Amino acid sequence: MTRTTGRTTTEENTRATSDAAAADRTAELVARLDAVERTLTGTDAPVSDLEDLAAVEERVSDLESTVETLTERMDDIDAATQAIRGYLGGVRAVNESVERRADAALAKAESLEEALVDESDAARQQSSIAQATASPEPTDGVEHEPVDSAAGDNADATNSGLAARLRDVL
Repeated sequence: MTRTTGRTTTEENTRATSDAAAADRTAELVARLDAVERTLTGTDAPVSDLEDLAAVEERVSDLESTVETLTERMDDIDAATQAIRGYLGGVRAVNESVERRADAALAKAESLEEALVDESDAARQQSSIAQATASPEPTDGVEHEPVDSAAGDNADATNSGLAARLRDVL
């Protein structure tokens, strides 16, 4: 059996007290280290998780820059779309203006054609009346040439051709 002396018991007590103080000191250091880690990470995550947090933060940063780039591109596309809409609106206005002018020109050409047809009909009627009233034999001794009805038809064909060409162009 072991003999216990007063000295040994005192040493053991001192050692036990020292161990308890060391344990208290260790607990205090752990608490302080936890506070430092919380300050560094901004969370209750341990420092060993910092690598994961850094990777997440890098990924978030990359995503933010990608979103910013996409937003800028969408703004550019929106501006281009607005410009195209403006251009098309101008083209529509010009097309409507040109269409109105073409309709007016066509109406004018048709009215001119009708006037020419009316004039040629009147000239034919006058020549027919003149021929009907004229005596078969001239009394004044001057020979009269017969009226050529084909010449009037040529004038109508020329005038109709002009109107038709105008219609085709417009």
